[in-house]
Amino acid sequence: MMEFNNAEADRVKLCLIGNSKLSKMVHSLIPEFQSIAEIVIIDSIFNDALMSARRLVEHDAVDVFISAGANAHYLKDTLPVPVVALELRQSDLVNAVLKARQISNKILLLTYEHQSTWTEFLDYVEGVDIVHRTYKTAEEARETFHGVEKDGIGVVIGSSFICDLAEQEGLPFVMVYSRESCRYMVRKAISVAGEHKREGERRAFVQFLMDSASSPTIITNRDEQIIGFNRSALGLVKGLARNKRIDRFLDSRFLQTPDTVAEGIQVGDRLCRVQKSAFEVDGVRVGHLYALTAAPQSKSGSEGKTSGLIYESGRMAEVAHFLQVYGATPGAVLLRGETGTGKELAARMIHDSSANKEGPFVAINCAAIPSELFESELFGYADGAFTSSRSGGKSGLLETANNGTFFMDEINSLPLPQQAKLLRVLQEREVRPVGSRRSIALNIKFVAACNHDLLEEVRAGRFREDLYYRLNVFIVNLPPLRERPDDIEPLTRHFIQSLGRQYGIDADENALAEVLVPRFRRYGWPGNVRQLENLMERLLVSSTLYSSTEQFASHLQSLAPELFELTDLGQSGLTEGCHLQSVEQEEILKVLGRFGGNKTKAAEYLGISQTTLWRRLKQMSADPRAVGNDQSGE
Repeated sequence: MMEFNNAEADRVKLCLIGNSKLSKMVHSLIPEFQSIAEIVIIDSIFNDALMSARRLVEHDAVDVFISAGANAHYLKDTLPVPVVALELRQSDLVNAVLKARQISNKILLLTYEHQSTWTEFLDYVEGVDIVHRTYKTAEEARETFHGVEKDGIGVVIGSSFICDLAEQEGLPFVMVYSRESCRYMVRKAISVAGEHKREGERRAFVQFLMDSASSPTIITNRDEQIIGFNRSALGLVKGLARNKRIDRFLDSRFLQTPDTVAEGIQVGDRLCRVQKSAFEVDGVRVGHLYALTAAPQSKSGSEGKTSGLIYESGRMAEVAHFLQVYGATPGAVLLRGETGTGKELAARMIHDSSANKEGPFVAINCAAIPSELFESELFGYADGAFTSSRSGGKSGLLETANNGTFFMDEINSLPLPQQAKLLRVLQEREVRPVGSRRSIALNIKFVAACNHDLLEEVRAGRFREDLYYRLNVFIVNLPPLRERPDDIEPLTRHFIQSLGRQYGIDADENALAEVLVPRFRRYGWPGNVRQLENLMERLLVSSTLYSSTEQFASHLQSLAPELFELTDLGQSGLTEGCHLQSVEQEEILKVLGRFGGNKTKAAEYLGISQTTLWRRLKQMSADPRAVGNDQSGE
């Protein structure tokens, strides 16, 4: 273990919090220790003592406090620095009783309740009558002292405070503490103070190293309780705190292995790479280190901006990789995917990876712009370009997107005449407002999206071939949700959190996820992630109507009947040729393949009986459109 061996660590700062007679006894010892310890004495008890001690702590003026009895117990519970208590040794008590017996054979022994006193020997002391009482607070000590019948009491044994009470009553007294016990207390305090200073230096050094690390870092013990983190981690992981389990802040699956690397993990509002490493001392694992690398985040920080795609699957990690790579190029990017797969979020990731990321992100839905307004909306117009035009003209959306990204959703719905105009913009990289003689040079990252096969649209004559190849520079296919079931749980948890903030609902995320995720994983999601978000909004708000998660789960079928209609494979409500049945068939074949054709395990995973699975496989084998039929075997 490293030691700094700083010179100032040799001389420690002690502070006695005690009462008059104890203070005098410790004061007499100061010359013995002056070369190795600075001893300050505060003559005070209980609340006054605590206030004085806190002032010293605030000014970092003491390494260790020393005190006795109730004072020491009180300070230990409330101060952040070590407190060494004066130990009452058996020899001290024996000597005190022997001294008191020389004064009177009627003795009152008054001691602190939580202090060991070894009073068993008192029964064997001959010729004395000893009344033993205990107290917890200063007030209780006074009440106990004054409540004892004083007739016949010839001498009092107790702490410095108790001796003061006896002195006020005019009674003889013997202090139970000895000078030798006080000397031992000071020696012990010096040892504790030195170790406390060295431990503080080690902690400060470790914290300095962690704060110097370039990435957010969290350290846990072997029970996965957090014992340290740096400033970067605190800024990334909201609510991070020591002595909390790491699975309160990161995915609980990290608990299953001592060493792992996970890509695309959602931490707060950031996507992160998390590397977990175990560390050992003398071959024994003592803890774990979590190193987090957060994905780049836009500096614009607009309130309404979404945090990006949420995923854990390898397939979506590959998609995110291509979005970042293609985003860094100047070429156009074409996004292909079904409705609700997150094409606009993907376009924003491209924008954030582009050279134009500091510029505007402008999105249009090509299906929503009337044909007669297309040119004026995209290109803008000059003053007086046409009747009813705005005085002074108007900038078009393309000019607004200059030095940024222009995202065109549902590009396949653009009529052919407008396709020709858009093609000219892409070729010439400039735009001329309607009625203007000047052209405006464009520096734009173009992103287009479609929910149909554009090549099929070209073959059908509904989409220009030259525009297709102009847009078809880089292609990213966004898979439907049913093809990436591993993303359903992180998406569900994300929507519980985000919608919870939106509606002010403090939901039990783990309990809701436990109810919903198994059912969600068996559903086809024709509307993809957008449908999942809308359904989660409905279910989260509805969950507040029930007193428990169990009650909510029992009403799930009435709240979201679509989940049950599409997963109960024995229902007859699905027609043989519909898309949803096709999705159902694909899911059955996929699950059978996953379990090597084992129908028992497949039925259990799908949540249906083996009879229902057998009936559906028989229907599929009779349906020529059921791709692959039952090829699984057993």
